Amino acid sequence: MIVVRPFDRSDLDAVITHLPARAGDMHRRRLGQHERGDSIWFIAWLDGRAIGFVGVGMHNDRDVDEMLEARGYALVEDLYVEEAYRRRGAARSLMEALERVAREAGMPGVILDTGVDESFAAARALYASLGYIDQGGVYLGGWSDPDRPGVHFVDPLTTWIKVF
Repeated sequence: MIVVRPFDRSDLDAVITHLPARAGDMHRRRLGQHERGDSIWFIAWLDGRAIGFVGVGMHNDRDVDEMLEARGYALVEDLYVEEAYRRRGAARSLMEALERVAREAGMPGVILDTGVDESFAAARALYASLGYIDQGGVYLGGWSDPDRPGVHFVDPLTTWIKVF
């Protein structure tokens, strides 16, 4: 059975070991964000093994970029499930956990973006099945990898919103 719970300091070593798709330093940074209350990170577990994660940031006016991107909604950050564990309900469970927290925080809904190419088809199907509405259109989202200085990405993305 998949169990989803908030990221805890005692989980750090297992998360770094079991979820190598993100650098250990990134997991450490996210734990710090979680502990400071900047974001809430959830980890999905199966038989004592960390198999996925997702973060949710609540709207705040301290970070102008986040405020503009989130548009007043809770903002999904980096939903990921290890490939060997996909299609077992972990991503759905992670999203349901973050939606509960967003509702409890009084957020009007949740916003996220996802890639538009075929490799994101399953993610888009998941979001649609959870009641998210594709806002239409494609924009270019850029980001820099903090664990690899000088590495920058630009991805074609589409935005999805679920209003509570």
